[in-house]
Parts: sequence; C-alpha cells; structure tokens
Amino acid sequence: MSRAKDPALPQVTFYTKAGCHLCDEAREMLDDIAAETPFELAETDIRTSPELFEQYRYRIPVIIIDGTLIVEGRIEYRELAQAFQEADRLRK
Repeated sequence: MSRAKDPALPQVTFYTKAGCHLCDEAREMLDDIAAETPFELAETDIRTSPELFEQYRYRIPVIIIDGTLIVEGRIEYRELAQAFQEADRLRK
C-alpha cells in the first residue's frame, strides 16, 4: 500500500536534552508515530542556546507541530498520536 508523497509534511520540532528520560520516552513515541505518519523532524538540544535552555529547561520534552505547542513534560502516547491525526486532518 503506497501513499502519495505529501509535499507539505507536518513540521515537528522536538526540544530535548541528553540524560532526560522523559525525552527518551518521547523520542520513542515519535519513532513509533513516524512508522505510521510521515513528518519532518527537527530535534534540538536546549543546551545549544541559552535562550532555549531558559525557556524550556523545566518543560522538556516539548513537541511542536506546525508551530503549535502540542505537548510537553510527561507525554502520553494517546495525546501525541491524536495531535498528529488532527494535524493530518487539517492538511487535507
């Protein structure tokens, strides 16, 4: 079953940092979702920028889809999957 390549895939920004177990769990969830739903992922370690670190250090992991903050902190797979379904629906 082949799916036509969508020229405008959801743009996902994932703010993380090494040693963050919640971030590791969120990354696994993103990997699972990627198997079903294609998207462009930009993964950023918040320690690369003092501004990002200050903004997100108590909130990571943070996942943004198409510029909209979707989930942060302790992330539930169901909630994340729903956000991707909604983003996909809005693109059609």
